[in-house]
Amino acid sequence: MTVQDIVSIIGALSDAIASGLIALYYGFLAFPTGIAFALAALLALGWGLVTPISFQAETIVLAGSMGRNLRERVSIVLLCGAVMTILGIGGLLGAIVDYIGETILAAMLAGVGVILVRTSIDIAKDNLRAGIASFISALPVWFLTENLAYTVVVSLVIGTLAHNLIKTSSAAPEAESPEAAPAPRTFADNLKSQLMLQKPILNSWQVWKAVLALVALQIGTYISYGSITASMADTGFSVDKLTIMSGLSQVVSSIFGGAPLSPIVSITAVADHPVLASVLLMAIMALILLFFLLPKMGKFIPVGATAGYLFIIGAFIVIPDNLVVAVQGGDMAGIMTFIITAISDPFLGMLAGVVAGLVL
Repeated sequence: MTVQDIVSIIGALSDAIASGLIALYYGFLAFPTGIAFALAALLALGWGLVTPISFQAETIVLAGSMGRNLRERVSIVLLCGAVMTILGIGGLLGAIVDYIGETILAAMLAGVGVILVRTSIDIAKDNLRAGIASFISALPVWFLTENLAYTVVVSLVIGTLAHNLIKTSSAAPEAESPEAAPAPRTFADNLKSQLMLQKPILNSWQVWKAVLALVALQIGTYISYGSITASMADTGFSVDKLTIMSGLSQVVSSIFGGAPLSPIVSITAVADHPVLASVLLMAIMALILLFFLLPKMGKFIPVGATAGYLFIIGAFIVIPDNLVVAVQGGDMAGIMTFIITAISDPFLGMLAGVVAGLVL
């Protein structure tokens, strides 16, 4: 391994840990997610993939906000993972993207950017000290460096320091994430509490509507984030293998209450050995989760400290890059997709865009 390999892995880990705290905020469990990371690392090693999967803020926020409780959320992730696995095995992802078109795809992602911005503000409101400090520190770092890894680290550190050092006698008690509560004393107790089969909800339109929204989002991110990461590594990639790896991992994770894992734009791609860096990123995250280290970090790092970097992703990365493509030439299909996604969800947005494209 080289210094560049190590630096890229550390940067990617910072992003993964920050997004992992958001997953805990929505109640997803650590240990089963660790199993999914381990499975993904093995598949990436076997297939030689430079495109890792990890905690992806967009997917976590959408699944977390559309599910009203943990059972609904894991049902959404499980069913979405099964659908994506089938699409990957059948090689259908490319055909779907070809049908809906680049404009609708970009508009859908831009709308999700708005959802991310809205969520970042809500998270900051839940923990004002950490949230405000995270925003104040994330913005200048991003504008000065345009480096997401630096932005994640600085906003997390400053937000955490503000939360732990600034004491206000009038501050109201702040809600902790479900996994930030005192853990059982032994590893065996922890393991027992986090390896309980979750029976998926199959007869709820609310759940299936969320599944369709998550599938629509993931179709976009698998293609776009996978291709961006592969291009950074100066290599091609198999979207079908990436889809199978992510879909299977989501099924394994969610069946016990774990979080969704999806493709990310990963700086491991700029490592001297991008496949090795990708595998090690997922393997290290597996260990962090399997040994319950992330929930322990959650006791000291408030979820409000993630608000600044989540805002940066939505407002300055996801929205601008995709909105330009979505509205170019006044394309009504793109405009309708963006608006409906922003106020509703990606599936309805995609549906509105397809209908607009056929009618107009």
